[in-house]
Amino acid sequence: MRIATPEILHPQLQFRYTLFTSKLIGATIYARSAQQPAFENNPIKVDYGNSSFNIKGKTSWEPITIRCYQFEGITTLDFWKYLQQHQIVKFAKDNYAEFYKHDLRLTTLTPEGLPIGTWKLVGAFYQSVKFGDLDWGTDDVVEVDLTIIYDYAEFNPIL
Repeated sequence: MRIATPEILHPQLQFRYTLFTSKLIGATIYARSAQQPAFENNPIKVDYGNSSFNIKGKTSWEPITIRCYQFEGITTLDFWKYLQQHQIVKFAKDNYAEFYKHDLRLTTLTPEGLPIGTWKLVGAFYQSVKFGDLDWGTDDVVEVDLTIIYDYAEFNPIL
């Protein structure tokens, strides 16, 4: 039996990834942490005679949360303007999905920084945005929390 050694085993590391969105061109999101996609197949119980069996129901994709250090290549004002494409608060107006839905790419990397594979979150938009806390008692970086909901995800390995 072959024993795994560091030379042949390269586990995926949590801190090696990049994050890009198709709507904010030129922006790199420096995320402190990001969840990978997750889904649930909601089973349906089917009664048959005096027994039952389960079949796969609708697949529902769970929202992901991203905690960002900052936005590079854009300002908070640029990000706010993007968010206002969806809902213009002062006019209480909502726009169509084409204005706010986008594709989000989460790429996992090797220790050398080479891509392993990419999660593409299709039809993504921001379910919630928390612009972070301000505190005179610390010099920590402000962190923005983004909760992103999406229609479905695809995984494309890099071979």
